[in-house]
Amino acid sequence: MKLSEYRIGVPRKFEVSGLHNGNNTGNALVLDNLRGWGINLYFVTNGGGAVHFNEHIRPLRSLDDLQTGDPVAKVFHETLCAYAAPARYLAGGNITAASLTTGGALDLAGPAIVESKMHGVPVVYLAALSASTAGDNCPLQDTTPNGFNTVATMKQRFGDGCQVIDGVKRIEEVLYNARDRLADSKPVLILYHPDVLKENVPWFEVPWVERPRNFDQRALDEFATSFQQETDGKRVVLFVGEEASRYERMPELTTALARLLKAPTIYTQIGVSGVSPENEFAAGYLMLGYNDFAKRLWRSLTHEDTVMCIGFDPFEYSTNQERINANAVVMTNYDRPYGSVNGTFKHRFEGSYKHIQGDLELVVLEMLNRLKIQHLTRPNVEVPNDLNEVGYKAPSKRFTNMVKFYQALAGLFEPETFYIGDVCMGYKDFQRVTQRPVKGVKVTYMHQGSLMGQGAGEALGVRFARPDAHVHLVTGDGCFRYFGATLGEMKDLGLVVWLLDNSTHGLVSWGLTKIKPYLPADRKLTDVVSVDYARIARAQGWDGFNLRPDLSNMEEIMSRANSSNTKSMLVRVKVHMDDDLGQNPRLDTLGRQGQVSL
Repeated sequence: MKLSEYRIGVPRKFEVSGLHNGNNTGNALVLDNLRGWGINLYFVTNGGGAVHFNEHIRPLRSLDDLQTGDPVAKVFHETLCAYAAPARYLAGGNITAASLTTGGALDLAGPAIVESKMHGVPVVYLAALSASTAGDNCPLQDTTPNGFNTVATMKQRFGDGCQVIDGVKRIEEVLYNARDRLADSKPVLILYHPDVLKENVPWFEVPWVERPRNFDQRALDEFATSFQQETDGKRVVLFVGEEASRYERMPELTTALARLLKAPTIYTQIGVSGVSPENEFAAGYLMLGYNDFAKRLWRSLTHEDTVMCIGFDPFEYSTNQERINANAVVMTNYDRPYGSVNGTFKHRFEGSYKHIQGDLELVVLEMLNRLKIQHLTRPNVEVPNDLNEVGYKAPSKRFTNMVKFYQALAGLFEPETFYIGDVCMGYKDFQRVTQRPVKGVKVTYMHQGSLMGQGAGEALGVRFARPDAHVHLVTGDGCFRYFGATLGEMKDLGLVVWLLDNSTHGLVSWGLTKIKPYLPADRKLTDVVSVDYARIARAQGWDGFNLRPDLSNMEEIMSRANSSNTKSMLVRVKVHMDDDLGQNPRLDTLGRQGQVSL
């Protein structure tokens, strides 16, 4: 079956039915229960104690295998596996598992597990410990307290999100904990001793329980009762965070709310997918790669203003560690999300604070119903067509004009396209140029961990969630070092990778130019040796192209990218190392941290 012919269905749960033909081990029990929760795709790095668990999972041979419910595995290295699992959920709502060994192997997956925690993504990570009988016998990749000290380290990092199966009696408790965390959009890391899970155990089912779609009626009543009096004649600003982007109807709803309240709408790098291109109040991206109008609006907030947050992104790249100088109404469906204190974000706002918990679609729908019967007066806020004020200095013709590049890319995207920015210039410059949502394009990635090369794993996860979609990853030459040797495993997935070749770790080099302008070029310590990336890609079964700096072959390349061809392609883009496009307020903080007082 061709990728373009495949249409993903609504994620569904599967019957738990003794899948493993009389195998009564803990391994089969865990797999059966996860299958009952709809988890049947495993991204796997096999080896060590994990082989006893993974032997019950058959390889994924066809996309049709995902429809059977039987557990199937796709093999990649640990970092790719660990990022692919949460990305698949973000793109399609499918909870996915990653099965790994521990010791150094788990350390490779660690950043993605942290990302899943910070971004609130339900994922199951399974990792095999040393045998329970290892004692002080120095096993390979020793996970005991005298080795990697895995259990204590992971519990310190993930708290109740780290569960340990150190005896058969613990399996049921661990599964119930895992189910409840997943339902609350949180990841779970299950560490297990392989010799424990190989034991025969009584069969039981931990039934999946969907989180009910509801909201805090009392909190919404209090909001609706006081809203008109508190905001009449005053400015209201909508803030759309990444949680909003997970709701299918949210672009329509945020548009309706913005029109009702005459509210300029600002959004984060991922929250933009919760905003419609038809929203005339769309006022730009905030912080990383910000648009000038959005930044000026943000800086102008006072205690007279109210910010209504449909999902709140506490991340530095979204709110720059700042306390926001305004009153707040924060909506979220999460219990104690990352960055909250006692379950709320009150500590991030200078003014009054209201917190409404519940299903975001239901909350916004009820708000619309309650507010449209009120006679609200609101000052007009003019949102200009061009949200940027500071111009871009194009490089010489030997290099790509990146404004023209992103404009051409956005203009040639087809509907059902996913854009992923790796930890490179591509995850700040795209929003600076596009300014508003691009029709038919969903932006989905994780950035709070800021690990170079993670975009490849995310692209994999998106592909396995949406085999019918176009998947575009913009990555850097520094990022490429982290996944370039694995292109062969991705050659038939129809991925499109735009590789920004500027012979440097661009984000760092560019940032140093801003905060340490006196630093000589050779002291930036950011050099990356340029190689023939297109040829490397072709050697691993990809199509490899070099984009001409004048973009004269851009349409030809995009025509190939938009085809139904399943062969992946890599396009090298020659970029000037001092290209100065999207901006980053975080540099101000870094600059202050480095100041020396005498």
